[in-house]
Amino acid sequence: MTLRLSLVVPVGVHDEAALTHLLESIDLQRFPKADMEVLLEYQGNSEEAKAYGIQRAQGSIIGLLCTDNVLIGQDFLSSMCQAAEDPRVIGAYPSHYAYIRTATSLNRYFALLGANDSLCWWLGKADRSSYLRSGIQSKHGISRYTFQRAIPSIGDNGFFIKAAIIKPFVTDPSRHFCIDVCEDMRRAGLYTYAITPNTIWHKTGSSFWTWVRKRWRYTNELYWRDYSKRRWRMVSTGKDWALTLAFAVSSGLCLPHLWVAFWGYRRVRDPAWFWHPLICLCLTFLYTWAMIHHFWRQSLSRLWIALRPWQYVSGV
Repeated sequence: MTLRLSLVVPVGVHDEAALTHLLESIDLQRFPKADMEVLLEYQGNSEEAKAYGIQRAQGSIIGLLCTDNVLIGQDFLSSMCQAAEDPRVIGAYPSHYAYIRTATSLNRYFALLGANDSLCWWLGKADRSSYLRSGIQSKHGISRYTFQRAIPSIGDNGFFIKAAIIKPFVTDPSRHFCIDVCEDMRRAGLYTYAITPNTIWHKTGSSFWTWVRKRWRYTNELYWRDYSKRRWRMVSTGKDWALTLAFAVSSGLCLPHLWVAFWGYRRVRDPAWFWHPLICLCLTFLYTWAMIHHFWRQSLSRLWIALRPWQYVSGV
């Protein structure tokens, strides 16, 4: 008998403490336990683990979670599963990250912004809506959105999708990246999602240096390592590159990002907004260094390949 829901959670070697809070929030759900399974995946990196979990899932709906997530409300799973089962959509995800006033200021900042990467937000590709527009208020109803031309950085942190749709696109765990799979589905004409008023807590910034290490690892090990194989790219079009340059200039000048912080503070009176200029400046340095490192390594690789024939000549 096919289960209704499979929850896939990649687990790293240092994730056990955070995992406890996630599992507790799952246990509190009103969703029938007999109709669901929780797959804790320890194989490979986090993206490979998700792929193995998707392949093993027996539920008709697959929910992708991270160990630093906490489900908000006892009906979170019921609501998300019901939204994803709508025949008019291929999946569903929450509209916002949960804003928890007792969380660390950095966690509150990322929740308020709607992304753990301010460049992604700047480019209009954040995976959640920001509280910049409406402030903290009740959200009603489920909306359907069609990402026909481009998709934001969805595919994780409470992303629910029909198993029959995603499984054919997950064939090689070593090349898996959730957002790339979403891009593959978009190119195949599968791009309509339900966006629900639910919220999920994403504890991405327990401390500044923890966040920096995570961003560095993502940039170097997951993004640039197989850059040529990536189908979704944060910066891809000419417009993206122009906006990225504007982001870097704004980071140097500080004032444009400081204005965003003041505007956010008017919406939600939380000093966590003033992380924004520092985070933007940090990302500018981090991504610039990562790109230089990547293209330098590529140039050395091409030079090595070009010189290899001389080895054979000298060897003869």
